Amino acid sequence: MFQRRFRLQRSAAQRLQSAYDELASDLPHDLPAPVLEETRSAIEDLADPFATGRDGLDTPKQDYTHIPFVTIDPPGARDLDQAMHLSQDSAETGTFTVMYAIADVGRFIEPGGQLDQETRTRGQTIYLPDRKIPLHPKELSEDAASLLPEQTRSAYVFTAHVTTDGKLTDYTLQRAVVRSRAQLDYGTVQHQWEQGQDLHPSIALLPQIGEALLADARARGAIDLAIPDQEVTDTFTLQYRPRGGIEDFNAQISLLAGRIAAQLQIKAGAGVLRTLNFPDEDTVEKFHAIVRTLGFEPRDTYQETLRSIDHLGDDPRALAVHYASPMLFRGAGYTLVGTDPDPVQAAVGAPYAHATAPLRRLVDRFVLPIAEAAARNAPTPSVDGLEDIISIMKSTGSVASRIDKEAIETTEAVLLSDRVGDEFTGVVVGHKKRDDSPVLNVHVPDPAVVVDVKGEAPVSQEVRIRLESVQDNTPVFTIAEHDA
Repeated sequence: MFQRRFRLQRSAAQRLQSAYDELASDLPHDLPAPVLEETRSAIEDLADPFATGRDGLDTPKQDYTHIPFVTIDPPGARDLDQAMHLSQDSAETGTFTVMYAIADVGRFIEPGGQLDQETRTRGQTIYLPDRKIPLHPKELSEDAASLLPEQTRSAYVFTAHVTTDGKLTDYTLQRAVVRSRAQLDYGTVQHQWEQGQDLHPSIALLPQIGEALLADARARGAIDLAIPDQEVTDTFTLQYRPRGGIEDFNAQISLLAGRIAAQLQIKAGAGVLRTLNFPDEDTVEKFHAIVRTLGFEPRDTYQETLRSIDHLGDDPRALAVHYASPMLFRGAGYTLVGTDPDPVQAAVGAPYAHATAPLRRLVDRFVLPIAEAAARNAPTPSVDGLEDIISIMKSTGSVASRIDKEAIETTEAVLLSDRVGDEFTGVVVGHKKRDDSPVLNVHVPDPAVVVDVKGEAPVSQEVRIRLESVQDNTPVFTIAEHDA
């Protein structure tokens, strides 16, 4: 269901590209010449990955080039932040060793320099369906700092020991020099796993470790909202991206590193944590009231309630529950270490920090050296200006969310503009009022859109809807019919 899509004519593709141009018009584009000159100079000067970088961090580096790290990313990606190597310890210990290398982009960036200032302006990489506005010059993010295969790179390496039931027993974080052996992609690895084929030796244990970490996450009260991801494909069509087990397992490795980075910063008494508050009792009760309305019996906790319907797949009632679930998690943000006495990230079920995507996110570059110094029991590097980093992440995060939302809405409008009068089948996943009139939120699998529809129908009801017009880039739907 979630892989269905529809194609568009050339004229629609041209209209979409024009629309994306308009969305991107206020974003930073060409990098200033001084930024590029400083970047190229740093790359030339730091060809030796063991050399002290322009960040001034003269920390010892391990030589891990003998360890066969590999990366897993979307096909064709060049900005490779992470590489991993998984192994099993002796049978007596009953543990796994997870080694997770993170790109060391900070060594190319002089504090207060031209590139540093430019990254503070951008905050994070912004993605549109047909382009991205990178945080760093591509010479860095897609080449000199990227963990590309058969390239020797400086990196931060998390080494974690995990029991067979997913418990973290021991960990460290070191600066090191690594050499990835292969660039893998999610689709291929997922297919190999589903077909029972051998995975690359460096990640052969990923399903086993991933399942163990997921089990421990559930025990901590962590939750992963199972809302279908709506995305624009590289052929300018819309689809719901299926959730793959390998991608979920890989995410658990990243979350493990983020938990370690948080613990090390807490130990240091400095740094930046990613935060998300737990829902209050009133919000949980409202969510459980929706669950009851849809015919499910709520469990003792909202986490157990959500997990109890995970196996129902495309069931309309379960889909409606998943679309209601974001009401539980509001107000994600960042906070300085020491500000919150109990800094648990609600969705993770533990303190957590963004540390695994420094090529694409500014805050990670500052978290990593603080955490690494704490792992060595060394003095904390200068942390001046972390409040500014939090402010930058908040403002640029809002921009990224707005661009993503507007890109989806624009794509829906353009793709539907030639289908006025057509009828579609969907499932009601929510309702609201607009100008005192009832409006439904309807999830449509083909085309892959979530639209507002004038009319009334119960949540989880399958409905037929008709596209009446597209006005000011907004599709106008009405109920055509629905089952009694």
